[in-house]
Amino acid sequence: MRKILVPTDFSNNAYAALVYVSRLFSDEALSITILHSFSDEIGKLTSRVDIGRSDSIIETLYKQSDEDGEKLLEKIKLDTKKQSHKYEIISTPASLSKSINSLVVSEDIDLVVMGSKGRTGAEDVLMGSTTVTITKSLEGCPLLIVPSQVGFVIPLKMAFATDYNEFYQLSKLKPITRLVRQYNSQLHIIHVGLEANLDEKQQQNFEKFKNDLTEYDTAFHFVPKNGNISKSLHAFIDEREIDLFTLIYHKHAFIKQLFREPVVSRVGKHAHVPTLVIPVKY
Repeated sequence: MRKILVPTDFSNNAYAALVYVSRLFSDEALSITILHSFSDEIGKLTSRVDIGRSDSIIETLYKQSDEDGEKLLEKIKLDTKKQSHKYEIISTPASLSKSINSLVVSEDIDLVVMGSKGRTGAEDVLMGSTTVTITKSLEGCPLLIVPSQVGFVIPLKMAFATDYNEFYQLSKLKPITRLVRQYNSQLHIIHVGLEANLDEKQQQNFEKFKNDLTEYDTAFHFVPKNGNISKSLHAFIDEREIDLFTLIYHKHAFIKQLFREPVVSRVGKHAHVPTLVIPVKY
């Protein structure tokens, strides 16, 4: 049984992510753990109170979290009653990033799914600061980021971005290949730049990608740079009506050199499709 972890702040954005992943794997029996951390609330409420009152505040936050959690479980079970998923909810005063990484290891989580922004997210920013933080800290497990305004669409067209400076054996990356096989998806490999400008190493890696993906319906694209890389990727995603965007999170190479800020943050502010981020250590 596939194990999914969905952090929530009980916002509509977080709920949209929960519904999306439930539908993405609607034909499977999933074990979905919904995680709520009230660490931030503790910091705000206990900064000016004594220890006794802080214990009382934590108890109140646990109670509120449990009540909100029960309502959430009732709602998602009603909305997914035709699916054989198992849901449970966990509340914790520990930080969200620490709790996620702990559960990924202890519960052998297969996928973490988050909304692209939280309850207090600005309307003009699709990638909230919490999501960016989790993206940077998550190890050993892929992260699916779901924009709040996205309804579920079968991912018949999936895109993967690369600069060809590194080769990743995508045929062995189950988070990608499982979806491709499940939905018979077409895989679009995108490079922002011209093929003629690839150096020797990049050309070799390009050939490796082609050889690695021969059994899949794959198309390779060289996209002219239009302004900046994230804008070019966004234009491609829109023009080709891509359903799911994927990338490898490599914080020392492709991302910092070419994006000035993390690629998932830049892409997340532009793209209107879910983004599957796979840590390089996965």
